[in-house]
Amino acid sequence: MSIMKKILLATLGETPVVVTEAIDHLKEDGIRIDYVVILTTRDTDAQDSLALLSEHIPTYYGGQVFLFDARVMDTFYDVDTDQAALEFMAQACSALRDYRKKKWEIYASIAGGRKVMSALLALAVQFYGANMLFHVLISDPKIEEEGRISKLKNKPREEQNRIFHPQIDKVKIVRMPFVGLFPLLSDLIDGLNGKSDHPEIKGLLEQNGLWEKGQLTELGRRVLAILENVEALPPPRQSEECEKSLAHKEPKEFKATRDWADKICRRFLFVERIEDIGWSQGESKVRQELPNRLIVYLPGRQISGIGFRLTTTAQTDGQLKRATQEVERWITKEIDL
Repeated sequence: MSIMKKILLATLGETPVVVTEAIDHLKEDGIRIDYVVILTTRDTDAQDSLALLSEHIPTYYGGQVFLFDARVMDTFYDVDTDQAALEFMAQACSALRDYRKKKWEIYASIAGGRKVMSALLALAVQFYGANMLFHVLISDPKIEEEGRISKLKNKPREEQNRIFHPQIDKVKIVRMPFVGLFPLLSDLIDGLNGKSDHPEIKGLLEQNGLWEKGQLTELGRRVLAILENVEALPPPRQSEECEKSLAHKEPKEFKATRDWADKICRRFLFVERIEDIGWSQGESKVRQELPNRLIVYLPGRQISGIGFRLTTTAQTDGQLKRATQEVERWITKEIDL
């Protein structure tokens, strides 16, 4: 029987130390995090924070904690518009949905990034649940100031380690209450679509500003769009890792192919198998191969283009279409970063 994995799902801005502080404090409380999943934007400070965490976490924790995935918003540098808020909310919901379906424990930290990011992750937890929702507080303002990426990134490794891991009594975790609505999710979606006769569901939607005078509010329409898009995704694979079949190539080309395959495996839990099919230079693109495969062509950077055949968990044409949309958006983002 496999051991249930523990995920730290954390918002991230210009203070990367809130991630390691959470890992350390949870460990002190008897919760050993296996994987870290980051929710962030394309803001320069946020990307620098992510890069530094990518280096620090595997080195400091000796491979015991792994940065599993970073869900970066496709086009936005801040969550300061309605569209950006919708995208961030969708990323948070899809992450929670994936790991919940895998029956992994989820510890959600709202300590990093903008306040609106924290609020949206908290809202996503209301829909999809978590084992814990919490904030990280530092009692010493000097430690908090040192932890900003602008001051941290140019310091020597030993000094970074000290700042990343302050004394445990300087860090406090504040648990946030929430009501997990996941058991009611299908009923809520029916209610938002006007297909539910349950007075409790109607009352819940009205009380939260999603339904008014017999019709959806603007907020209700946005929430419905997010939930339907997330629920239309294929289910996550049962295995922890994808099966990979990569051709033998010269070292530089093989490494690039393997790195792309690893990224795809971590980012898309609906991918069960990745097969290297090779490809010459050209534009990136994704096409469907029924019933459950995607053919993915990636543009070359320093090597020739890379092609993959992805076997997914899609069980319907609709799920395969949603998988195609997600992979296309991700490739565009990765190429532009």
